[in-house]
Amino acid sequence: MLTLFADIAPDLSQVEGIMAEQLVSSEPRVQQLIADLGEFHGKLLRPSLLILTARCLGAVSPQHMRLAAALELIHTATLIHDDMIDGGDTRRGTPTPHVRFGTSTAILLGDFFYTRAFHLVADQGDPWMTRTITATTNVICEGELHQMCAQRDLAMTREEYDRIIYAKTAVLCETACRLGAAKGDDRQRHAAAAFGRSCGIAFQIVDDCLDLVGDPQKVGKSLTSDIERGRLTLPFFSVLEQASDHEREALGQRLVEIRGPNDVQSLRDVVIERGGVEAALKEARTHVAHAREQLTVLPPGPHREVLHDLAGFIVDREF
Repeated sequence: MLTLFADIAPDLSQVEGIMAEQLVSSEPRVQQLIADLGEFHGKLLRPSLLILTARCLGAVSPQHMRLAAALELIHTATLIHDDMIDGGDTRRGTPTPHVRFGTSTAILLGDFFYTRAFHLVADQGDPWMTRTITATTNVICEGELHQMCAQRDLAMTREEYDRIIYAKTAVLCETACRLGAAKGDDRQRHAAAAFGRSCGIAFQIVDDCLDLVGDPQKVGKSLTSDIERGRLTLPFFSVLEQASDHEREALGQRLVEIRGPNDVQSLRDVVIERGGVEAALKEARTHVAHAREQLTVLPPGPHREVLHDLAGFIVDREF
């Protein structure tokens, strides 16, 4: 992935610098907490989507950099909160904030990242951009709440799953591309947003597969959290769709009645053996193909090619 972003590496360095500036606190104890957290953000996928889309349509401005930093601050806030909700002990080989600092501190730390992002966007003085970022964050929070409410609920539908993964993951990728294409025409903005949305959906589907069959060292976080929390994800839905009524009811009850590691492992094995992961990955590739179709609307060039390759990377991540 680093090779893909080689051309925009200087841009991403600027984004990281802006993030660091935004996380400066006048309170020494808070500043020490931020320092102790270290480099907790991810591979800068969302900033990369924004910058690459902007470069497809012209030069990248300082405003693009600040918006990209705001998006990554928001994404990092979701990681801090998600790890706490999922009970994840490590991320990228490092103990997660709630493990290191405690639950209360982790909640407030995530909130701090959110508010710094909003402050950064508000400083741009563009009401449309502010509304876009805040609306996106509202959707993300609503998606997380939806997922929490649907845990261990066998009445949850596949349509609900689609809405949840859009809200949890895809909407932020969609917003990144929409902001990057802000200076394009209506058709280009629509296509860029659709590209980001499809990439985000594929990304979350693959994440749901990695939760079952990934290598923790490569994935960078604790696995099997979906089964442990009774979440119906696409690999599980794919198995249920092929099962008889009796099997469907039995599998659903096993998910609801998870009691320990042996139950988790047993149900994980069933989903894998019955082709749930393969079916889900096939659907993820369909979303990637749809994303790539949108790129034909953007001007051809090296940055469009990187976006094309980036879409493929989403489903080719190491398992």
